[in-house]
Amino acid sequence: MKTPSKSQGRKKQAALEQDWVRDIREGNSRAFERLFRTYCGPLVNFARRFGLDLPVAENIVQDVFLSVWTRRTQLDPVAAIRAYLYTAVRNQALKQLRHEKVEQRSREAMSTSRLAEDTPEKNWSQQELAGEIRSAVDQLPQRCRTIFTMSRYDNLTYGEIAQILGISVKTVETQMGRALKSLRSSLSHILDSLS
Repeated sequence: MKTPSKSQGRKKQAALEQDWVRDIREGNSRAFERLFRTYCGPLVNFARRFGLDLPVAENIVQDVFLSVWTRRTQLDPVAAIRAYLYTAVRNQALKQLRHEKVEQRSREAMSTSRLAEDTPEKNWSQQELAGEIRSAVDQLPQRCRTIFTMSRYDNLTYGEIAQILGISVKTVETQMGRALKSLRSSLSHILDSLS
């Protein structure tokens, strides 16, 4: 008994795939499933050769097959679907690698800038400044302090503060004016050193 040659086997596979593509173009999900089962594993292995993790490679292959299904009416039944699938996976793998490279560079840049920004001296001076501001706010008269913190820390409008406290908007404005004047005076040494 004569065994078929490799070229005969390839021709038979190509003819079978052309049938699958014709059926897929008509919306035959069973033909699509056969195509998927035939090439999913080999395509995932192919994607991994680019250095991608298994979940990323699987996602790429799934995306390629999803694209095949959503654009099935545009498939060329004469063109080799196998070559199309491998080309699509290669392109997506390269795109993913470029994306990962950009992300890596971005993380490194952020890490470097964070190191440059977050010196112990800077952290200490920021904490010291925050402490002085808190202390100055605490020195405000009760009503003034309440209105100031509601405005600056709780981000409430003057109208909202007036409604919550049962006072007029004019009173809120007056108290905020007093609070800001007092804080400018208390923190003048810090403001002078920053300018």
